[in-house]
Amino acid sequence: MTPIKIGFLTPYSSIYPNFFPHLATGFYLGLGQKPGKRADIELIPEFAGSGGTSSTTEATKKLLNFTNVDILSGMISYRSLPDISPLIDSRKDALGFFFDMGEILPSFDYHSPNIFFNSHQLYQSQYALGYWAEKEYKQPGLIVTPVYNAGYHLHSSFQAGISAAGGKTVLQSVIPYDSNNPHHLNIESIFEKIKKEAPAYVHALFVGPQGNEFLTQWKSKSWTKDIPLLVAENMLYSDMLDDVKHLGLNLYGAMLWNSNSENKANRQFVKKFKQSTGQPPNLYALQGYEAGLVFKELLRPLKKRQWDVVKEGLQKKSIESPRGIKSFCAKKGFSTPEIDIVKIKTDTSGIYHTIIDIGKEMNLNNPMTNHIKSEIDSGWVNPYLCI
Repeated sequence: MTPIKIGFLTPYSSIYPNFFPHLATGFYLGLGQKPGKRADIELIPEFAGSGGTSSTTEATKKLLNFTNVDILSGMISYRSLPDISPLIDSRKDALGFFFDMGEILPSFDYHSPNIFFNSHQLYQSQYALGYWAEKEYKQPGLIVTPVYNAGYHLHSSFQAGISAAGGKTVLQSVIPYDSNNPHHLNIESIFEKIKKEAPAYVHALFVGPQGNEFLTQWKSKSWTKDIPLLVAENMLYSDMLDDVKHLGLNLYGAMLWNSNSENKANRQFVKKFKQSTGQPPNLYALQGYEAGLVFKELLRPLKKRQWDVVKEGLQKKSIESPRGIKSFCAKKGFSTPEIDIVKIKTDTSGIYHTIIDIGKEMNLNNPMTNHIKSEIDSGWVNPYLCI
């Protein structure tokens, strides 16, 4: 029988250049089939540039019309959907199953019955962290972020959490962008502002190596030891912190998944991935594994290309993943894993997590979040962590 072909839109990521192999390995492990061996499902990567609308649309057309894939998948921004949804809906024998980091809140004018998502929902961890920060410190803090990160809903979700907890304000400093030296972290003036204004806490919202550069500069200032440092979830991942653990960091954050979790499903996943690759899993491997778990339950109708049965299953099914219950139908609302508020300490010997609270989940259907969705569109279209 001809394998099911899944075309995977693959934007370039300077942060995680190998995200597709990791995701694919996780997918086959979740599916219960060995990566690299003959499989019932074939993953076909297709380069999608930086993940912008035009490059994503062109890659979609190629996969649907020339490669003739059965399922269109990939790492995308929701802002690409108006262009690619009609291409999928025009084919009765195809469906979409996409991945995203949750850098923007889901807001669709049209819910296609043919499109499903595995969203990491970063907006949820940001909201939970903002809510906790207001309850914990009761005084305004300061968000520090580059202009790139300010183009998403992450800082807005943090602010929404503050408001939900009864807070009124949060300060914000956006780091200037130098087109001649885009990777330069021009932050000295912001450090001076922090020293002068002494906020109750600082929330650092960075992506990639700039996050570690910020942490290095933060630790170089002796006066910062008295200011709590809250960081975005992606800055807490072990594969990022490992490069700066020697600094002796004390951090607070909110996490939707911790690879060190002792729950049975997570231990099994981590063990399988390490045995297969010799490496610890990252978030992309987890997302692929979750997709493999749900496709494993639908493998029989998939093999028979019974698309109505597959779509109905994806609309209704939830799975027990390494981070709790996951669902994939945006129209019915994504289930959100439990959010851990964590304190992290590092030294040369390791990275140590302590859960100090349970984070509050954002309700996506209320005036506060509707305001976030209606904010002026920044024009950011590439998926988060794919720059």
